[in-house]
Amino acid sequence: MNDDVLMLEAALFQLRSALGDDPASMQIRIGANVLANAIDAAKDGVNAARVNDIEFALNDLIAVVDDCGAPDSVFPILGMLQNDIARMRNQTALPQTVVRAVRELQAKLRSRAAAMERNTFRAEGTAGAELPHPPMELRAAAEPIREELLASGFTTTALDDLIAEPESVRFHQLQDVIDELDVILGGA
Repeated sequence: MNDDVLMLEAALFQLRSALGDDPASMQIRIGANVLANAIDAAKDGVNAARVNDIEFALNDLIAVVDDCGAPDSVFPILGMLQNDIARMRNQTALPQTVVRAVRELQAKLRSRAAAMERNTFRAEGTAGAELPHPPMELRAAAEPIREELLASGFTTTALDDLIAEPESVRFHQLQDVIDELDVILGGA
């Protein structure tokens, strides 16, 4: 098992101890359980997708702590967890070449989506403007990105649909791919 995962488990143990059995902390304990599940998944191996899942669970836990209140002893532990996860994120970050390729694909998808939207507001009987970035061009750009993301542990449902049937992708599906890629990149 990875040392980083052990550190997260130790901090989670401290968090649970700090919460105790106070009924008012029930929501926080539920959030801690969700975080524990994300950490458990990383025992088989740490990759960018698992770190994203852990970070997402921690952010939810922090939101619950802010809403419900918690003992003061919880806050330093949350800080330790944030630092540990930031270190893990740096270690598992997607290569900058992949991040750039994703951003370039997103720009193409946005451009095509904007053109599709403009075509819906044309005068009746007039021909629509030609759409930029033909489906096969988008597919060619998406395939290597999908391979890199899969290797990093990410699932890419919307991107897979674009690759499988590029000619049938519609306006809302383009936004689905953009959003999916935004979630994967997080703050990158």
